[in-house]
Amino acid sequence: MDVSNWRGLTLALGLALPAMGCTSGGGGDGGGGLTIVSCSLGCSSSNGTGGQFSCGITDVYLNQEIRVTFSQPLDLSSVSNNSFRMVEIRTGKTPPGTFRLDGVDPNVLIYRPQLTFDSTGNPIFGLTRDETYRLTIPGTAQGDLGPFIRSKTGEVLQTRLLCTLLASRGVFDAKPGRPRHTMTVTRVQTYDANNKPETFKEVAAAGANQVHRTSEIKLVFDDVMNPGTLVNPVQGTSNTITVKVDPDGDPNDPADQIAIDGEFSITLDQVNLKTTVLFRPTVGYPSSGSDLAKPRRIVVELSSTIADLGDNVLVTPGTTVFTPERIDFPIVEVDEQFLNTAFEDAVHGGSPWGNGQLTGGLGGGSGALGDLVIPAGETIVLRTDSEDFSAAIFSDPAVFNVGNVLDPPVPFQVDGGIFEFARLLIEAGGRLRFEGPNPARLYVRGECIVQGTIDVSGAAGLAHDATSFAGGIAGSPGPGGGRGGDGGARPDGENWSPLLDNVSDPGPVDPTDPAQYALVNGQDGVGIPFPDATSPVLVAAGFGGLAWPQPGALAAPNDLIHFPADRDDSLTSFPYSREVLCSINAPGGPGSGGAYARSGFGGSSYFIGVTIPPRVPIEAGGDSALLALDDVARRLSPDSGHLRGGSGGGGGGAHLLQTRVNGLLLNDCTKTGSGPLEVVEFVPYSGASGGSAGGALQAQAGRRLVLNGEINASGGDGGSTQANSLASPGGGGSGGAVLLQSPSVVVQSVPNRINVAGGIGGIGFNTNTAANGRALGGRAGPGLVRIEKQAPALVPEIEGTKVTPNEAALVSTYGPGASIRDVLSTGVWTGVGEGPSGLSGAQSCWFSERDLVDPDNPLEPIQNFFKLEFEEDGVDELGWDMSVQLQGFADLQSYRGENDLTGPGGQSLQDLFGSDLGAAPVLVRFQGAKAIGTLSQPCNVKLTGLESPIIPGSLTGWVRHPRLLQTFHADPGLAPNIFRFMVIWDSNDPNYATLQAIDRIQIRVRPD
Repeated sequence: MDVSNWRGLTLALGLALPAMGCTSGGGGDGGGGLTIVSCSLGCSSSNGTGGQFSCGITDVYLNQEIRVTFSQPLDLSSVSNNSFRMVEIRTGKTPPGTFRLDGVDPNVLIYRPQLTFDSTGNPIFGLTRDETYRLTIPGTAQGDLGPFIRSKTGEVLQTRLLCTLLASRGVFDAKPGRPRHTMTVTRVQTYDANNKPETFKEVAAAGANQVHRTSEIKLVFDDVMNPGTLVNPVQGTSNTITVKVDPDGDPNDPADQIAIDGEFSITLDQVNLKTTVLFRPTVGYPSSGSDLAKPRRIVVELSSTIADLGDNVLVTPGTTVFTPERIDFPIVEVDEQFLNTAFEDAVHGGSPWGNGQLTGGLGGGSGALGDLVIPAGETIVLRTDSEDFSAAIFSDPAVFNVGNVLDPPVPFQVDGGIFEFARLLIEAGGRLRFEGPNPARLYVRGECIVQGTIDVSGAAGLAHDATSFAGGIAGSPGPGGGRGGDGGARPDGENWSPLLDNVSDPGPVDPTDPAQYALVNGQDGVGIPFPDATSPVLVAAGFGGLAWPQPGALAAPNDLIHFPADRDDSLTSFPYSREVLCSINAPGGPGSGGAYARSGFGGSSYFIGVTIPPRVPIEAGGDSALLALDDVARRLSPDSGHLRGGSGGGGGGAHLLQTRVNGLLLNDCTKTGSGPLEVVEFVPYSGASGGSAGGALQAQAGRRLVLNGEINASGGDGGSTQANSLASPGGGGSGGAVLLQSPSVVVQSVPNRINVAGGIGGIGFNTNTAANGRALGGRAGPGLVRIEKQAPALVPEIEGTKVTPNEAALVSTYGPGASIRDVLSTGVWTGVGEGPSGLSGAQSCWFSERDLVDPDNPLEPIQNFFKLEFEEDGVDELGWDMSVQLQGFADLQSYRGENDLTGPGGQSLQDLFGSDLGAAPVLVRFQGAKAIGTLSQPCNVKLTGLESPIIPGSLTGWVRHPRLLQTFHADPGLAPNIFRFMVIWDSNDPNYATLQAIDRIQIRVRPD
């Protein structure tokens, strides 16, 4: 019997065909030598004894077995691909095959094309469909070179076999008709005195009961099956056979059935024409349960697509149901004593865990929003005024899982810009953007890993078409930052001067109205609140450029910056171009840059054709000195009001560049050849906007903060002119503020990890050469960075190489007195017991069957349960409790039972202190889920996706008592079989100092 049992290995599969009358045509034994007698391909000799044999059958199956009968018993060691040659004519390749002697007749050699399988288990037969093969067995009589097949006595083969074969007949089905199967399992017959299985019996699976918790399921098919329709031998899986547990024992309702983790293997017996499939459960079957009326059942379903090699489908598909053995589990007490960190989920917590205690941490927030994971290529935008977490962007549980949210509010929105996550991961290429009026305050209870980007930058001013009536509109600043100033509006000249009697140019601004005329000036940027974020006084912003001309009185002909009031007043408006084109070459003023850590700069502007100063004053940049930035302000403390975004740049002023009169060229432009002096071309232009400032960001992590990506708090560039336009440019917005706090802060040692650079000024007049006219908006100042960690503090000169601008850039801009310490300060993070910074927390790993042990045998984990039934609070036993250290008490105290603080019959500490988030010194929550298989990494369990062991929909919310977990879902199939806990500390609470530490947490649970 040739039986091959494999998983992920190749298998020779050639199937014997009916006898085909193969004879030698009188060859006999070749006169005593070794000769061919016959073959299964209808072999015959060309000229009798010693002649060459050929094949009467030339069309063969892909899996065809070839049998050759010789005159003497063979030496199998002489048979190889060289002495028995099967070659694909088109490619010259030898297909894989195997050789063996017939078990009954040693004169018969059997060749089988080898059967292999692809990665999904589909069979690849030795011969290829419709390919032509040459079969050659060399013989000495024809002068072949050999090597030759030999007999047991050493005789070499005399007769040659030479055939040309075409693999045209598909796959040979050795057993016609549709296959059937049987299914068996192992039943427990008796138990020993300790209720352990003692004797077993293999029985038919259908209707079996007391099936052993680790029994294999054996399926035997009465044919050689197509393994591609049964099992993927490489992965040990099956797409056509499912094994599930039915929680309520009603197999007619498959909606609640859950797959059982396990591995499939397959064995093909080509001699006896059988196929065997085994299913081995990874951790066994769950107990049939405590409900004797509705025991859990195991349902095995076979697909109707299962077929043999001849594509004949299974006669007996469908479901088979059996009942696993019932196991009586004891009540188990999960007892976490914090002796080490084996059960600490460090990714989701930062409170000190170990050495027999769990205590409050330095900060990191409550983590109430759960995890936020931003994958590559995705952007999440959070608003700092009010963010709706029920929006569609949060619908992907792999990004944000609402099931992890602690006590979610209704409606589910976060106001004020304070976001408390348990874990934050921004993958490379992912982006987290904050927008809104308030600084962004990002708290992470555990780990904050930034490989992508956190963006609180200010928007640049857009390229502006100066012929637009309205000036350029500034973009949005970063959160809590100042907006850039809008550009000056295009002036309307109809009511401006009698010189324009014949000019029609309606616009939005009437220059005769001083209130409206202010609109043609570039607007100032929005400054920074001083002395703190609560102040209405805004300082340090960039200024808007003045429009040209400015309004002047009729009696002031010497006022050189007003529009001509009458025909005799034109000299005041055209003194610098009267010998050229009699046109106005004075542009509006550019906007200046905003300030923060350092001051911003004014812009620059040149007339067309000359390099004399502009007709309107150039505004200076924002003044950093107005912020009085001392060491306290540079700490950027949100609680002190010093976490503030930067200041915006000013917008560019409007102007009348290229407006022209009919004066005499190369003469006094106040005279004409004939007729009155008139404005013959009125050309008004609006200005570009200023850049908006970078915002403010606080990022605090309770465990560690790793920045391998970028935090961008840069200011936006000032607006420039569009192509072929003549807008005055805007000034840049200043950089914002970045505060990083964690016990461990690691910023990757490459430049530009933290960007607080101010924006550059825009470019006006669409040219870069002073000879033809140019204007530049003012550059803005940089923002501030503060990094705090546990002692020792980081060194600014080292961390400054990762900041933009670095010290070299600051010196280049501000001179040798500038230093990286103008922008960056560092300190020791000691934690602040105020607001969200006063909250910290810890989270356990998932407790599963590996952590539940039999009290009578602590070395043996309890397995084969379907769900966990958590104990209710009783008179003598609590469902869960904590042992805590109280200030002023030597003995440990019960948190939920009687304690020395309130005395016998008094309130529990939980009732005394409270258990609501934001109103208790400590609170504990529990979460459950149903997992398939064993948790290989209980501290790092994916909750969603193909790699997750968690059954979709089974994750519960965080509840106050573990008893609530088992009834969280109405579907009993989703009842948890794993759970974890969370502890949140709040140092804002007046009882925080009283409750000093937790020494152990105990949870009573009965597996079922």
